[in-house]
Amino acid sequence: MPLNRDQRRPVYFAFQGLLMAVLILLYLYQGRQPGEHWVWRLLFLGDAAAASLILSLTQSGTNLFLIYVLILFGTALTRNSRQAMFVAGATVALYLLSGWRPRVGFPHQSEFWLRVLFLMVSTALLGILSRDIKRTQDEEKRRFDERLIQVERLATLGRIAAEVAHRIKGPLTTIAVDAEVLAHRHADDKKTLRELNQIREEVERCKEILKNLLDLGRIEEMDMANLDLRVPIERAARSIASQVKDKKARLTVTGVEGALSVRGDESMIQEALYCLLQNAVQSVERGGHVRLEVVSAKGWRRLSVCDDGAGVAPEDLEKIFQPFFTTKKDGSGLGLSAALRIAQKHGGTVEAESAGAGQGSRFTLVLPSV
Repeated sequence: MPLNRDQRRPVYFAFQGLLMAVLILLYLYQGRQPGEHWVWRLLFLGDAAAASLILSLTQSGTNLFLIYVLILFGTALTRNSRQAMFVAGATVALYLLSGWRPRVGFPHQSEFWLRVLFLMVSTALLGILSRDIKRTQDEEKRRFDERLIQVERLATLGRIAAEVAHRIKGPLTTIAVDAEVLAHRHADDKKTLRELNQIREEVERCKEILKNLLDLGRIEEMDMANLDLRVPIERAARSIASQVKDKKARLTVTGVEGALSVRGDESMIQEALYCLLQNAVQSVERGGHVRLEVVSAKGWRRLSVCDDGAGVAPEDLEKIFQPFFTTKKDGSGLGLSAALRIAQKHGGTVEAESAGAGQGSRFTLVLPSV
């Protein structure tokens, strides 16, 4: 015998309390035993069975039909596609059984069958949703793990690099001085002078690598303060000016009309910008164009260094920030690594974009504003 409205009310409240208790138990158990799945199956089936029982007693299909929908959505959003399809199939079956009556069979009302059809369609769509959510979560986790490994690698490299750089700096200086002395002694021997000049050029290249190594070591210790980004931007542009001139290239800076407040280490931010600018200048051909564009949006300062140079192949974009990875003949492979580490120490990042080889590139230093 169906219950009247007054009799239904306590049943509704009891069911709501039971549903909440079951969901809380599911959450607590999941945190303790993430590897076991039979418990959540029993809990979700318990929800569906309880909904079916109440539906059978009250014959209130319209109200409690929503419980089945909530079960489907909850499963799709919290489980993988296989588990979601399992619960969805069981839910549809239980809903069909809840409408069955002895000697009458299933209801003949179109409303009931429309609900069954809705549950079946929802099952398929939510299965796809669950699969897509799982893929997105896996991809985000993979990227996070890769970035974490990269951060740890750079931090370790920075400490080692500083020690190595200090030990090598002395012998390099000795080589440079001896090459200079020998050049004076053999001023009339063109072949010897040419070889000594080559030695000095290689020493200078080694010194540049050592400078980058020392910079990696200094990144781990920063002096944070509120500052205006226009100062390190101006200094970085001034530092790179001679290289721009040698390439007969152009450097334009936009978006620096107003104050650009951030919290960070001024010299380190200048160094990160210099690394990005140097990377761009080295990429362009003679007469090329390098742009530094500053944009402020949603609590972030985005400093984009764009060039119309060699670009980056798609397969190299994932590796471009790895220490010592370089696509340039004279590159050390440390500049972009240093820029990324500096950005991360400031709570930001560096984004790399390129349409492909020969299509130019854009490297964006992203820092939180204050």
